[in-house]
Amino acid sequence: MPVRKKSFRAICLAIIMLFLLTSCARIPKPVEPVKPGKEVETLQSFVSLSFRNSGGSMGGNGYLIFKRPDRFHLVVLSPFGFTLMEIFVSGERITCLVPSKETAYTGSFSDLPGDSALKGWSMMQWVIENQPDPGTASGGKLERTGTSGGREFLFFDERGLLQRKSNDGGDQILYGSYRQINGVAFPATIEMRNRLGDTVKIAFDEPEINLPVDEAALAATLDGITILPITDFKGL
Repeated sequence: MPVRKKSFRAICLAIIMLFLLTSCARIPKPVEPVKPGKEVETLQSFVSLSFRNSGGSMGGNGYLIFKRPDRFHLVVLSPFGFTLMEIFVSGERITCLVPSKETAYTGSFSDLPGDSALKGWSMMQWVIENQPDPGTASGGKLERTGTSGGREFLFFDERGLLQRKSNDGGDQILYGSYRQINGVAFPATIEMRNRLGDTVKIAFDEPEINLPVDEAALAATLDGITILPITDFKGL
């Protein structure tokens, strides 16, 4: 009988432990509140992209690397995972590398043809500007002089998160679905619309914020590549 009592207690204890473990597993982890915090210094993320303008539209998936102040590397992938195009940006300079053609097109954003689907990408410089303290906004809106000298308008929600930015020239940027990542309030989507009607939309998947970035990943390797002016770029 003592052996049976001991076995019974062991079974009861095992059941209690199993109940506690399964109960703990069902308790959701607390969600970190989304609020303004640190700025994005580096970004590495899978992305879904869409470009649209009067000349047509294109879209796809890829990978984006960013390092402040103004360097980008975007890899555009085919549905089968092959690299269709790589875009490198440093300030106003842009290089589009098409591996299948062993050709790169380089120049400034202002050199891009007016019907280029990449024209809207030039607004990324405006997207990544350091944001002002939302506490300086009145009624959720802040008006200021932009770096280009024109007037710009910033709209914040009740948490102090930037929702929209526009200027007196008709350009605007929309920020959506913020998440708190590594102390940074980061939008899951960014949509850029310029005064010409060009639109670029980026959706981020599993972004890594403010982690080290390999410098080599931000520079194009053009050995053995034919280099042409960006004015010759006609898309893929």
